[in-house]
Amino acid sequence: MEEETMASRRQKLKSDARGFLDTHFTFYLLLFLPMYILGIAGFLGSVAFNLHDNTAGSDWLSLLSLVSSLLSVGVSFVMIDLQRGVGEFSEPVSKSFTIFNRGAYFLGSLALIILVGIFTFLWSLLLIVPGIIKSLAYSQAIFIYRDYLDQGKKIGFLEAITLSRKMMDGHKWEYFVIGLSFIGWSLACIIVIPIIWVYPYMNQTLANFYVKLAAEGAESTDDGPTVVTTHGTGGQDSGSAPTETFYPDSKSHSDDDTHDEQ
Repeated sequence: MEEETMASRRQKLKSDARGFLDTHFTFYLLLFLPMYILGIAGFLGSVAFNLHDNTAGSDWLSLLSLVSSLLSVGVSFVMIDLQRGVGEFSEPVSKSFTIFNRGAYFLGSLALIILVGIFTFLWSLLLIVPGIIKSLAYSQAIFIYRDYLDQGKKIGFLEAITLSRKMMDGHKWEYFVIGLSFIGWSLACIIVIPIIWVYPYMNQTLANFYVKLAAEGAESTDDGPTVVTTHGTGGQDSGSAPTETFYPDSKSHSDDDTHDEQ
């Protein structure tokens, strides 16, 4: 078998995302609709506040941005399930608010957004590059936390961040390049391609990236959360038999990582 390269894996992740989007565009349009509405509201609000020199409006815009970020996290949960073959392309508007389905989803995601923001900011005080590197390292923490919740496993916020760092070890550059690969698509939104296609395409690709990394942890025998995934690397074969993915047990790292820097 031909050895998988970073480029070939990136193309596979993006190909899976395009396949979903081409087949279920209406679903994605409605799934992202609340975020589009919030984005438009934020843009119009920003213009209005600037015209009237209303500095108090920044608090409202910050709240709007936070809500949009939380909705985006919930939508990522949905896309992860779709790639794993355990989700359905139905009730998109309802699934837009997945983050509010469980209090633990909402509170955990909110706490991790704040913690990751603080840690990234502190690293950025040193230099921009360390801040970027750490933001990449922490990028999967919310998804790991959610997988633990869904399996009834207890995990702390800092443990989720630590596991994200371990998961992203050796994959930060790959994740960064995936993000860079969408710059051209983003510019195309201005001229040709609507953002209503590019934004779901990018987010589904990043969700596929997490699913791929999580599946690679299947070789671990530690007692972490069990995640049902479809067989193989692609998530579009819904008839495939499910397999189980294991994460390293967060408790097994307690002795080594209690004093490890975040």
